[in-house]
Amino acid sequence: MKPNPAAAALCLLTFSLPCLADTFTLKDGTSLEGTILSEAGDTYVLEVQITKSIKDERKVLKTDVVKIDHEQPDIKAFAAIEKLVPTPDLMTVDEYLQQMAAVEKFLKNFRASNNVKAAKAIFETLKAECNQVSEGGVKLNGKIISPSEYQANAYDLDAKVEEAKIRGLVYRYQFLEALREFAIFDRDYRTTVSFGAIAPLMRQVIQSQIAEARQSLLTLDARVKERQVGLQRMDPENRSGTENAIKDETAEIEARYKAEKDAKQSWVTTSPFHKASLEDTVKYGELELARLSTIKTVLGVDGGKAYREAWSIIHKGGNPTAITAALAAAKAAAVAPRYLADLDAASKIKK
Repeated sequence: MKPNPAAAALCLLTFSLPCLADTFTLKDGTSLEGTILSEAGDTYVLEVQITKSIKDERKVLKTDVVKIDHEQPDIKAFAAIEKLVPTPDLMTVDEYLQQMAAVEKFLKNFRASNNVKAAKAIFETLKAECNQVSEGGVKLNGKIISPSEYQANAYDLDAKVEEAKIRGLVYRYQFLEALREFAIFDRDYRTTVSFGAIAPLMRQVIQSQIAEARQSLLTLDARVKERQVGLQRMDPENRSGTENAIKDETAEIEARYKAEKDAKQSWVTTSPFHKASLEDTVKYGELELARLSTIKTVLGVDGGKAYREAWSIIHKGGNPTAITAALAAAKAAAVAPRYLADLDAASKIKK
């Protein structure tokens, strides 16, 4: 699984110690976060954090300081690990291990902290979930699904996992990636509840892609002309460099387009100055909208149910006739081939 945003943020916890700073409240109501570098008579010399990577020195009269709140390093460090639970859905074992390492670091560095008990509880929660995920479980909708429950409902649960991935891509505005993932999802999970749930969202994404590509096509000639006018206004030296840059970029875009077409990629990467990619997006998008409009999103055939019933009959000692009928029903319900192969293999073991 792809690392989620929570795990990415965790890297900051795992590999860096919190910066210590005091908060200085001034008479005018403002506050400064910094550390005292020195004191010169009636003045503090403070090191103040301007941005994440920029610090500055500032002199403040002691008489202007109303209050100094001294930061307790363990409180700041605990505030970071406290947010690790509850964990998000679909975390991998590696992501759990990173989070557990962050908690262990806190426990090692702040053994006398009043938050040690809470930190240990966080660690135990992470450890318990990690163990279940490492054994084949998965966290979905805030609940850890055990390996045995997962195996019995693998078709529906995998569909839900993929649905969540696609929604995440859409919400991060990664529309092209979402459409490509949906193409695979559509192939494998069309008879699941998840397909019906996500199809309306993907229709909106497709409509958005078509509209954007159409707008780029409408303005393409004008933009090309405007770019040429801009080039002509440049001095020869700068124009030559810009023309070469445009030429290189155009060649790169064309090469990518050709590679994607050769790979039979339906959703190609568009470029505002690449007419073929824009036309392909409009054409394929319209075909997809028409196709999706004919697909029922209210289940007439429930692939998840067919898979569950076949799995149950196989693992509860059903007779050969019942197993054969259940496998046929799963196939008729358009359960994806790899799931049918797993069921078939399990049925042979049980015989």
